[in-house]
Amino acid sequence: MDETQQAAVSAIASKAAYGGGGTAFVSGLISNEVGVICGIVVGVAGLLVSWYYKAKQDRREQAEHEQRMRK
Repeated sequence: MDETQQAAVSAIASKAAYGGGGTAFVSGLISNEVGVICGIVVGVAGLLVSWYYKAKQDRREQAEHEQRMRK
């Protein structure tokens, strides 16, 4: 994946994490256990995907920085 695609996936994952958290919260208010569980799963999955792509971006930026410093 190129940098633009990774940024898009990271943005979507972040929104999914917020959506999952919101779903869990609302489902908790209306006492829907299935909704709470689904919201938590979606939220955690979104956070994990976001973390993965942010870490990948950090490694790429660090490599670019080291290359600039060698010049």
